[in-house]
Amino acid sequence: MCLTCVSRGRPDCFYTDGFTHSIEPNELFGSTPNIELLQRVDELEKKLNGAGLKKESVSEKRKTARNPYANLYHLQCKGSGRRITYGPTSLRTYLSNDNVQFMKRYNQFRSKVKIEINKWKSDINKWKFSNKWTMMSEFGALESTMVENSNSNVLKQVCDTLPSYEQTLNIITDFFCDERGTNDISQVLDKNKVINDFNFSFLPGNKLLSNGERPIETLLPSINKNYYKIGVILMILCIRHFYEDTPPEIEKFVVMLTGFSTAKVSFVEHAQFILLRYHHRELFLACGDDSHMITLVDLLCSSALTLGLHLNIREVYKNQENIVGSLTSLENLWVWILLSDFNVSLNVGRCLAINSSYFQADEFDNDDGSQVKTANSSPTTLFGESGTYKMKSFLKLARPMLDEIYDKSCFPDLEKNCKILINFVETEFAPISYYTSTDLISKVPLGEIKVLLQILNLLLTFYSLRFLVPSKRDAVLKNNVLQTILVSFSVVTNTTSLCFKLDKEHFPELVAPDCPNLSPFMALSLAYTNFLFPRASTLFCTFLYHNLTLFGKGYYLSSDNQDEKPADWDLSTLSIPSDKDIDLHSAFQTFSDIFDGWLNPNNYELRNIMCRSCSFVAIIGMESVCRSVLEKVIECKIMVEKTRMQQPHNTNTPIDPSLDDLPFTNNNASMGDPPAVLLPDGQNNNNTVTGGTGQQELSSKDNANVGDDEDGLARFVSDEFWAACDFGWEDIMNQPDYKCLFDTHQKPGFDRTED
Repeated sequence: MCLTCVSRGRPDCFYTDGFTHSIEPNELFGSTPNIELLQRVDELEKKLNGAGLKKESVSEKRKTARNPYANLYHLQCKGSGRRITYGPTSLRTYLSNDNVQFMKRYNQFRSKVKIEINKWKSDINKWKFSNKWTMMSEFGALESTMVENSNSNVLKQVCDTLPSYEQTLNIITDFFCDERGTNDISQVLDKNKVINDFNFSFLPGNKLLSNGERPIETLLPSINKNYYKIGVILMILCIRHFYEDTPPEIEKFVVMLTGFSTAKVSFVEHAQFILLRYHHRELFLACGDDSHMITLVDLLCSSALTLGLHLNIREVYKNQENIVGSLTSLENLWVWILLSDFNVSLNVGRCLAINSSYFQADEFDNDDGSQVKTANSSPTTLFGESGTYKMKSFLKLARPMLDEIYDKSCFPDLEKNCKILINFVETEFAPISYYTSTDLISKVPLGEIKVLLQILNLLLTFYSLRFLVPSKRDAVLKNNVLQTILVSFSVVTNTTSLCFKLDKEHFPELVAPDCPNLSPFMALSLAYTNFLFPRASTLFCTFLYHNLTLFGKGYYLSSDNQDEKPADWDLSTLSIPSDKDIDLHSAFQTFSDIFDGWLNPNNYELRNIMCRSCSFVAIIGMESVCRSVLEKVIECKIMVEKTRMQQPHNTNTPIDPSLDDLPFTNNNASMGDPPAVLLPDGQNNNNTVTGGTGQQELSSKDNANVGDDEDGLARFVSDEFWAACDFGWEDIMNQPDYKCLFDTHQKPGFDRTED
């Protein structure tokens, strides 16, 4: 027997079961080898050998299935020294791995839009006589000298900028009594608690103002220096009163409050305050990607886990409602934090900050549409009942999909994930036609529209990643990505128009021409669509650009009957027949028709309100330049095809552009499709691009085929096309303004014809 079993008084040795005789310690650990023991060990090794081989096989399989997406990244390098890394799901990363020729064009017209945005910033800052529109305002708080009286502290300075005590109380009350649906974020707070916090911390003065109301004279923190109750109320004022014009004094206080880094900040109000900052920035200061949200969301997720919001809130915070507020509001808070974490992960391209150890997908398994629950199985009204259920169901599906992108040991099945998402839309949402119809979309709750836009953004992300791996690129993928892009455009424009109508109905004073701020529903539509539109518009431009620069079978525009009106595009579904031909004319015409509503002279009120926001101006500018570029590419392609493809080339027989066997060189293929990404084995396209012409250096094999008539014709057409396209490109870039940028450099609220 072994010493362990002897010391425990066992009648038999547990570890030597199966041996033919007892083994004494001196025999087992003696100086001479135990032959029988060695034989037994040998037998056991043979039995384990099969399992070992199986384990080795699994390990080898995981090694060969290396994830081609996990190591995709783009490092943004600013001249100032600032560096930001974007991961595989970021739009910037997709572009940096896409066709080199297109990237050159894209950066050119992106810089053109940047010029227009800078004009807008300059003019709107002069007109509004307030904070400059910039994300640098936090640094301004550090540099400012806002008060001459050295005895005035930060809290007193904040008081001087606040509305009256009575007006502030009305703003808070209205924030919670929001039947119109603009303040869905209010569900993360307890109304009664916030009003009690206001009564305790915001003390009015005795001297009356001219209108008979009282000024707020003192800000008093609660026990243990909890300033975050004050911070929550100030963020409500920023969202519903100051909008994007946060006074410098409040900005300074908010920056200081965000920066505290001790355990003394572990209040529920800390997480609520950070989330409200995130939401305010989402509404009024959205900037292209989520890079400005990274630090806030990291802090938010850390605060949530410290507070234990990932646990069963009904148990952890039982009988503490008088301190933390209603448990339903805490559960809503957790859902919002999960959503913000997902957004930053997708748009910046990084792992989820709240990983699967803290959030399990099966937490929602007992949810159903009739009894809407949160992650901790309690009723909630976040986004409205159906919106809540769909948002949580979406997070249940989507979070594991994002986790797969960063798992280096597997090859994510993005095609399967796309099918799952489409099936989710088809079974859980109203028909797509409700969202793509200008009349029917008003019948759909805004919460459901928000979730659908999230799904479309994720779908396009997966489609773009699949395009970067040549083996995954096929006609079905091309059909699906084009269909999803056009549906996304339609939902984005219809959501914007719907929100504008709701503002006119509920907030007519904020739609008036003399109002400088973005109206509430329009701000909400921007928060919903800000990340989907850039992704959809960029993918559409790259998709058409790649296909229009092909000269192979199926990509001839001049072979179509140009006199016929392009067929109407079916926007009632996300699914498209696998055998459907890609009709580039119809796609481009549909794209133009969708956005023509913004250019309609009858929509000048909508345009003027959109021009109050830098993000809307960027959206308008990108759409305008994309359309101008694609129009020029289509024009050049048709011209070259008609003048060259029907002419004899080294033969007396005209070349029919619809010939099935007309090949194209590697030159044309590389321009038509994006190159392979840098896969883990380091393989990539070794061809190099020359400046300005879009032509590639040929390998020896290509040179050997130059004499071939058809091959030479394809090269000749390609050269002719790029010469014409480059000439047209210079015309586009030399334009002083774009007609579609409609008054972006004019004062908001005023039409140029009236100025």
